[in-house]
Amino acid sequence: MLWKDLISSSTVSIRRNKSRSALTILGIVIGIASVILMLSIGQSAEGLILSQVADLGSDLLFVEASAGDPTSGPPSPFVEQTITLDDQKALEKTGMFTAVSAILVSTNTVSHEQESQFASINGINEGYLDIFPADLLYGRFFSSSDIEGYTKVTVLGKDLANDLFGQQDPTGMKVKIGSIAFRVIGVFDEQGTRFFQDLDTQISIPITTMQADLMGVDYVSYIVARAKSDVDLDYAKDEVRFVMRDEHNIDNPQRDLDLDDFYVSSQSDAEDIIGVVGSVLTLLLSSIAAISLVVGGIGIMNIMLVSVTERTREIGLRKSIGATKREILQQFLAEAVLLTMIGGIVGVLGGILSSVVIAIVAKFFLDDWALHIPVSAIVLGVLVATGVGIAFGVYPAKRAANLDPIEALRYE
Repeated sequence: MLWKDLISSSTVSIRRNKSRSALTILGIVIGIASVILMLSIGQSAEGLILSQVADLGSDLLFVEASAGDPTSGPPSPFVEQTITLDDQKALEKTGMFTAVSAILVSTNTVSHEQESQFASINGINEGYLDIFPADLLYGRFFSSSDIEGYTKVTVLGKDLANDLFGQQDPTGMKVKIGSIAFRVIGVFDEQGTRFFQDLDTQISIPITTMQADLMGVDYVSYIVARAKSDVDLDYAKDEVRFVMRDEHNIDNPQRDLDLDDFYVSSQSDAEDIIGVVGSVLTLLLSSIAAISLVVGGIGIMNIMLVSVTERTREIGLRKSIGATKREILQQFLAEAVLLTMIGGIVGVLGGILSSVVIAIVAKFFLDDWALHIPVSAIVLGVLVATGVGIAFGVYPAKRAANLDPIEALRYE
């Protein structure tokens, strides 16, 4: 039987049972579209996170408390806060950095008269703007005397300032963080987001004041340092580890990161971890979507088995006038493949369209979200559709081909 005859015969058979064929094709459409959509979302999310990390700068080092090397296994849920302002001073003395800033992060209620907002509180020092540059809309930034004097002053994010004070310049006015009054000395100009945090809704205060008056702690959340242009970052990371071990009295001559109570990282480390996490996430999402393909394949096999039963007399008649087992097998296999190919093409188009819609919606919430539709996913979708048709169409096709023509003609 010629291929054009096979396709023509298969098309007639599919059109004969339009509703059942449409529902079967729908299963494949959903499966293929889901795979493409999940791969697109996974790669777009990974790209978004990597762009956020890249914005931090390739010359930054981060030091944070850690129970061992976080890249060697699942992170411990019990991490003792071991990083202090003494560690910051020790890193400043190395001479490898243009700026070093300890940062303490918390949340609290910020209020002014009748207005109140729940906001992220950042305890920072005077070197913060040398690491994360930002313009001021009003007033000034913290000075070293503000940090050393434990002064109760604050710099507001632009949106938080507008929520509390409207469009007026709030410098010199008072806000309360919890129950403690702070004097506003400045307002940041619009900053946008950094690693999914809205900087315009945050409030900053001297880190010493935050430790002593607001939280009653002696630790910091992490330290960030900007390396000098002539300093190799890998060398700087090793030196920072030596300094931190000395500060924390850690005897670790073998340099085993699992023995440290801190972790030193850079942009490249974060990108490596994100790449691994992104790959695992994409694999997970694709595996979930692939379940739809299996379900769709079972639907293909089901409809083909029903078709074999309904067309038993037709098969017997064709065999009695000379049709071979191979021709019967080819016919039913062609029908299965044609069903999945139609579903694959529609599924690819549906997956692309869904990815575009998701990207448009995501742009409203995440400015850096970019549309990624991997070509490999489209090719994979078509190949998988064909494979599913063959895999789940073989058994019904063999069953039809093996029917005894006499018994088939007697079938009621």
